[in-house]
Amino acid sequence: MSELKQNNRFKEAVCIEAMRVFDSCSSQDCLEDLELTFCDATMQEIINSASYIKCKCIEVVNTTFAIDPVPFNKGFYTVDLTYTFKVDLDVYHSSCSTPQFVTGTTTFSKKVILFGSDGNTKHFSSDDKNCHPKPKGCCYQNLPRASVSVVEPICLDTKLVPVSSENCTKTVLVTIGMFAIVQLQREVPILIPAYDYCIPTKECSTNTDSPCELFEKISFPTNEFFPRSLENDCPYECCDEKNSDETQA
Repeated sequence: MSELKQNNRFKEAVCIEAMRVFDSCSSQDCLEDLELTFCDATMQEIINSASYIKCKCIEVVNTTFAIDPVPFNKGFYTVDLTYTFKVDLDVYHSSCSTPQFVTGTTTFSKKVILFGSDGNTKHFSSDDKNCHPKPKGCCYQNLPRASVSVVEPICLDTKLVPVSSENCTKTVLVTIGMFAIVQLQREVPILIPAYDYCIPTKECSTNTDSPCELFEKISFPTNEFFPRSLENDCPYECCDEKNSDETQA
């Protein structure tokens, strides 16, 4: 125990450069009736002759950012985000027909205002990305970095809507539910307590076991066979310990 305390003892204060989150916000958006576009004319023809459709899968495949200072409100920035969604559909021509697979895309733009602090210095680094050039202008010298974290979006509804009765053209409207967290970050020097260098505690594996020997070392996934109910909101290990404590009491 004394050795453990000695290893965890504060040794010195060191200065590091890290990305500090100055502001963030969470969003829960219902994106209603976004129109899908199809890059292939064949897919559009399949949609035109469809009787009904079913959404199979939806995912965010790209997000672009545009950051601008808020006039007369120093330190605040508008962050324009544009999400690109890929939507996989099963297209049916009749109730008993085999579905055809079609993929479409759609976009949604959102604007948020966050505090990103201010800075008048220019920062250069050897790992700067040239694929995302900064806008020109004196007010863009030191913009914060924007990031967004999203979970898998939910397909809430799909609609097959006639566009033109003359050529039987149809379009697909999709309603998407999504959760996201937007952050503004800026690289700053921070003073932190240092304990020791990070030394690996295990050796690199050179495992030469056979596939079956390796498989036998994997724990049986009991939880995968018995999904938790709505009332059971704690992990199985937690519940087992709780039940054991109640039995002993």
